[in-house]
Amino acid sequence: MSSDAGRGAPIGPLRGTRVLDLTRFPPGAYCTNVLADLGADVIRLESPSATGQPSLVVGQVGLGKAKRSATLNMRHARANEVLARLCGAVDVLVENNNPGELEQRGYGYPHAAADHPGLIWCSITGFGQDGPNADRAGHDITYTAHSGLLGALEPSLPWQPRAMLAVPIGAVFAATGIMAALLERATTGAGCQLDISLTEAATWLAGGLDGGFTGSAMGGGVPINANRRLYLCADGRFVTVAAAEPRTWRALCAGLGRPELADTVASDDDQQAMLVEQLGDVFATRPAAEWVDLLGPLGAAVGAVNVGPQVVTDPHNVARGTIVEIDGVPVPANPIRMRDASGVLTTTAVASPATVGEHTDAVLAEAGYSSADIEALRTAGVV
Repeated sequence: MSSDAGRGAPIGPLRGTRVLDLTRFPPGAYCTNVLADLGADVIRLESPSATGQPSLVVGQVGLGKAKRSATLNMRHARANEVLARLCGAVDVLVENNNPGELEQRGYGYPHAAADHPGLIWCSITGFGQDGPNADRAGHDITYTAHSGLLGALEPSLPWQPRAMLAVPIGAVFAATGIMAALLERATTGAGCQLDISLTEAATWLAGGLDGGFTGSAMGGGVPINANRRLYLCADGRFVTVAAAEPRTWRALCAGLGRPELADTVASDDDQQAMLVEQLGDVFATRPAAEWVDLLGPLGAAVGAVNVGPQVVTDPHNVARGTIVEIDGVPVPANPIRMRDASGVLTTTAVASPATVGEHTDAVLAEAGYSSADIEALRTAGVV
């Protein structure tokens, strides 16, 4: 069920899988980005009113790369007719509408399941398809806070995260669920609906950070002590220290020229503060990169805090190809690396984002529409 025309995605394990992407926001875009990187043919279904514009989500090149774009006016009386036809030509549909919204419009998962039993329908929402909060509005910070992750990351509230947390982890779970459903379908022939809650995905992550949800454990988290914290260096950059084990602590103290501190056991806050001050004074004598180069090979568990362009120029990231460039914009490469006996099989799609509607004719033709049918749909304002 695939067509690679006009894409440029690598040959990957999902080659031959076609995905219809009805989403307009980052949760769906992150999910289908993973699938496209792994070789799937992702088709974004967008409004005809945006025809000719770049096919982007919140203006992000990295979320729009290597996907095709077709148009469909979802408010048109014939939209469900076309959507049903397209569902028969794909393996997976991804949507992030409110629970039951597409069903109320006349073509949701129950309709698609009846028409196309093998279709995998992935629904991504903030709180899931049911429950008291299912219809409540929210954004990433809403879900991160409700999940317990916000408080687990930093118990000293308030603090406001500047990056999305629940959205990308939820999207990864969506992509994982889709791949599991594809594997199951290969055995049974049956599709399913995936109910992905961004809040629940973040709660899953909070469990690992906080050690449990028992009241006494919540808010504790990993302790921040002299051997695990950030230190300011001479050039204004920070380094991370994670020398919590005796071996790494000894290596750190030796590398800093303070071996006498290796046997120091700080049992109270005053002693911790003393250690933090002493180590801070040493770190302040050299630039961050020098400390990383000196302490890293010793096993002292020290790393640089990279911000913005420093992520792009970091020598390790350059060597690994962690960042790729698309249309002059640096974007993260797919972190899934696959190696076989011949070396590395790359799984990052680097094709430029499409323009809205660029592949409408091709997508409709793949669904069985004739040229005359497509022209009639366009004249009627359906696509």
